[in-house]
Amino acid sequence: MKNGVNAGGVGIWLDEIVPCLKDTETGEIKETVVFKIESRSFLKKFKEKDGWGIDWTEIPSDVEVYALALKENNEIQGLVGVKNDTNAQAAYLHWACTAPQNNKHMFGKQKFSGVGGHLFAIAADRSMLWGHKGYIYVGASFLGALHPYHFMLDKGAAQKLLEVYTYEWN
Repeated sequence: MKNGVNAGGVGIWLDEIVPCLKDTETGEIKETVVFKIESRSFLKKFKEKDGWGIDWTEIPSDVEVYALALKENNEIQGLVGVKNDTNAQAAYLHWACTAPQNNKHMFGKQKFSGVGGHLFAIAADRSMLWGHKGYIYVGASFLGALHPYHFMLDKGAAQKLLEVYTYEWN
């Protein structure tokens, strides 16, 4: 889905359900950490032309950006932008993107599996923290559905994500 930075989108696949990230070559499980990116200038290195889906400095200022990284070296494996939508009583998953080295659909190979599920788990975590019981929604093109939430995780699905995916907050 590509509607521009302001419309949002999801550039990830839910490829494998693993508690941490799995090295696709060795099968080794790598522990992860999540941290909020406070400085928009830090996002300058995450550009569409380099395989990051969008130029991350251009996302709306009310969208919080979180990084999923390897615990051992803080190497970022994916980014997710989430907005606290109090009107919808849900977290709006504005944009999510795996790191280029994990995008086998664009670059032919994948270093780590499990990134996509982790990014959704981060959004579920924020939803819980904001008091929205794990509800998440993403923007989508109109497909004739009867409601504006073309994709949504409810409390049970959000809880299952949080039970499976493990990471530490930094």
